[in-house]
Amino acid sequence: MISVIIATKNRDEALRDISLPSLLAQDTIDFEVIVWDASDNDRSEKVAGDYAPRFGKKGVLFRYYKAPRVGSASQRNDAVSEARGDFVFFIDDDCEVSSDGLTCLEKCFTNNPACMGAGLRLMDGSNEKGSQPSLQDQLKETLYTVFAYVKKRKVHPSGSNKGISAPPGPAEWLSGGAMAFRGEIFHSMKFNEKLQTFGGYAMSEDVEFSHRVFLHFDTPLLVPSGGYVVHHEAPQARDRTDEKRIAMFFYNRYLVMQTASVRAPLWGRVAFSWNIMRRFLKMALRYGFRVTGKGFVLAVRQIHEDKKNKRSVKKTSNKELPR
Repeated sequence: MISVIIATKNRDEALRDISLPSLLAQDTIDFEVIVWDASDNDRSEKVAGDYAPRFGKKGVLFRYYKAPRVGSASQRNDAVSEARGDFVFFIDDDCEVSSDGLTCLEKCFTNNPACMGAGLRLMDGSNEKGSQPSLQDQLKETLYTVFAYVKKRKVHPSGSNKGISAPPGPAEWLSGGAMAFRGEIFHSMKFNEKLQTFGGYAMSEDVEFSHRVFLHFDTPLLVPSGGYVVHHEAPQARDRTDEKRIAMFFYNRYLVMQTASVRAPLWGRVAFSWNIMRRFLKMALRYGFRVTGKGFVLAVRQIHEDKKNKRSVKKTSNKELPR
């Protein structure tokens, strides 16, 4: 069985119109739905109450929980403890799962017993509304076609990732709105809650966690050829751009680098520093040097605070060792 977990907050319309209807339309009933809601109102709870009997009529277990903690990483960590399935599938409340999505995931895990994580292809819902890819993206696709280049989902030691539009196959990371894992891995692994330090909904938590699974089990993650998820960006989505949002980018990229550079620590840190300088300049030109500088300083302070706490814990642990 697959446990589908939706961590949500104040996005009842997305639940009602996007994610829950798509789950109700699945071509299998061998799954359960867990809505883990951190909303500060009861609208999402009412939506869940409306859908519960509809899932029950189909023979699918549907459960709603009021989240004791707020944050995409902490909510997912807490929700996993209630999952009963062999596999845990995380989707966002504004993600629409194709009707064969859960069936394709189950087949992927069954046919690949060594696979610890699998994710469906993620499609941008805005493209359905007639938006066109940028000139830069069109040029890239043309060059890829000419030189027979095949994109891959890779994570660089610097913490940067690429390949979200890569074709099905092996992957080093999975998209947060369409990623599934064997339930057993959560006995020893959790989402890194530090990633939500500067915002409840963490940036790059999907990359950091899925890549950590990839490294820990030393086997590729997989994206099956069947099934997909369409991401419809909700109107209330993370659209703020202030110093905390910018701090989140720099700090979270640092945390991803710490995970990704395990096998090449020196190269990872050098490349990370270079990439951060480039991104700082790009963000400063777009959002202003003042707000970008404030965000960068917040991130650096948090990194130093983490290092100080780590040294303190290590020092305390050494004192407790028997002499």
